[in-house]
Amino acid sequence: MGDAGWITTYPAPQPGWESWYETYRYGALYVFPPPDLRARVNALRHRYDPRSQAICDAHISLTVPLPAPLSHNAAAELHDVVGAIPPFMVRWGPPYQYPGIPGVVLRIQPVEPFHALVRALEGCACFAHAAPRPHPFSPHMTVAEFITGPRTGEILAELHGTDLEGEFACTEVAYAVPDATFRFTERAVWRLGAAAAQGG
Repeated sequence: MGDAGWITTYPAPQPGWESWYETYRYGALYVFPPPDLRARVNALRHRYDPRSQAICDAHISLTVPLPAPLSHNAAAELHDVVGAIPPFMVRWGPPYQYPGIPGVVLRIQPVEPFHALVRALEGCACFAHAAPRPHPFSPHMTVAEFITGPRTGEILAELHGTDLEGEFACTEVAYAVPDATFRFTERAVWRLGAAAAQGG
């Protein structure tokens, strides 16, 4: 339970934090893949980019960071918004690189349901004073990000021809927040389609 009506606790900025860490102090919203896929991608992240894996398990980033602690009222609005959106199927893989950007990610398709989900989420009151998105939203699941261009090519070559493709049902949106070591964990989860399920 958080303080002052917040749904969780938040870390104070730490002396060892990098400059960009504080931007994420109040967390953001994510899709975490199902446990079997999460473990599989986690293993790749641990192998190819342990720094990134130490920060957060495999995920699809949705929103910009929240600008302030999440209140119970704001969480209730997110619950209602997520619950009004039906679940959808996600195709993941194969590995690729965004043009000109070092790093290896897994493709995520179709993009349209993700765009609709993000528009709905960022339309909630808790994002009213959030910093603008620095780049257009593009759903992906990162394998390695803190790497060089040459290393990106090496990893893509190693993963070429591997069975890194599949599908899963997107049924939940998670709110994840870092701790003092800047390790993100889920603090709340809301189910897609919950409103329709309750109505039935």
